[in-house]
Amino acid sequence: MKGTIRRTKKIWGILLAVCMMMGLAGCGEEKIISQDYQIGNSQHGLANGVMKTDTGYYYSQNGFRGLSLHYYDEKNAKSMYLCNKPECRHDGNEFCAATSDKYSVAGTTLYSNALYINVIEETETSYEFKLLKAALDGSSLSEVVTYLSINNVGIGVSTKDLVIHRNKAFLGYSAGNSDNDQVGFNGTAIYDLETGELSYLGEKEGDINITQHSFYGYGDYMYYVNAEKYKKRLCRYSYADGSVEELPLERNFKGKYTIYDEEAIFYERGNAELYIYNPKTKENRSIDIKGQGWYGISLGEGKGWTDTGIMDMISDGKYLYLSENKAISSFSPIPFRIGGIPDEEGRLKYVEINVLDKEGEHVNSFAFNTEEILGYSDYFSFHFCGDIIYMQTPKMMYQCTREDFVAGNPEFEEVYPIDIWMPSMREVEE
Repeated sequence: MKGTIRRTKKIWGILLAVCMMMGLAGCGEEKIISQDYQIGNSQHGLANGVMKTDTGYYYSQNGFRGLSLHYYDEKNAKSMYLCNKPECRHDGNEFCAATSDKYSVAGTTLYSNALYINVIEETETSYEFKLLKAALDGSSLSEVVTYLSINNVGIGVSTKDLVIHRNKAFLGYSAGNSDNDQVGFNGTAIYDLETGELSYLGEKEGDINITQHSFYGYGDYMYYVNAEKYKKRLCRYSYADGSVEELPLERNFKGKYTIYDEEAIFYERGNAELYIYNPKTKENRSIDIKGQGWYGISLGEGKGWTDTGIMDMISDGKYLYLSENKAISSFSPIPFRIGGIPDEEGRLKYVEINVLDKEGEHVNSFAFNTEEILGYSDYFSFHFCGDIIYMQTPKMMYQCTREDFVAGNPEFEEVYPIDIWMPSMREVEE
């Protein structure tokens, strides 16, 4: 009898150890760890935000080329597919945890010790909008929820934002008639990662002429722009009761905004007019950036000065970054021509970056172009992650200190190579 008891205890000990190693899989659900959305580390279309852990970085292929998840091991300076299956070819086969040809990928986010991926799967009869989950050790890829399913006959579809904040994933989508762009709908699904509850921000099949975009999670709210044909409104969804309210900004809000903290939301009104809204006092305050004398791009000696407008604004909780000539938080090149005023080669080759403090006071301005690092102009985006600022290009992720960036002397150094396809101006030119 004693031998039987000892063997039983040993078996239970082994089972408990296995459960712990598997993150309690099969012995209870893995607990979701609530995290706040990092506003300055956004993803846009072809480029993910920075997905860093203590051991390395994760990155993903976006678009219609299929799913392709990657991991860069800092210790060994090695990039690899996020699949730990022996002898896997990583060619999109059904057993691979990193690749799949059946999904179009809108974005990938690192959250609560896993990767969450917003995708569309096209079957013979339908479009299936799904949220996937990939284990960080490359052991699994699973479907979390199908948040929309529609017939695919004569229909064009797309997914939009994937933003996760405090256990709620916001997943934007649209569907339209292939022959008539006035027939279709827009919407945003809300999926609770902890409870599994699926709901929608307004109507599931909302007005085709009204879109919801630019989602920022902060505190007990999810902020977003509700854009109609002739009007844009800044709204916020309450985590407490699911209600939605419109913030009373000044008229002619242009849709660009960023959250600094609980007392300051910067936004653009009219033609490059900068304002601050205080959610606590509900007061709006104008910042005269043009009157401060630093606003506008210099074309160089003897070539004059041009106002290209506010192209982007982003905050990292310490500074506000305004850019002219390019949206610095989106993955794109610097435009060839701005305002009809070219340089000697027929294009402006740099982006003007202006740094402001919480009160909207000017800290510094400087011009930047990827030529200084790559030797040529190319697509790039900035990701503001506290004391470190990352720059993502088609082939490499770089980093510099916030101190050097704000001073106008960003010394970018290589972090890891990007071994997926991303558009490059150099390839187009060649």
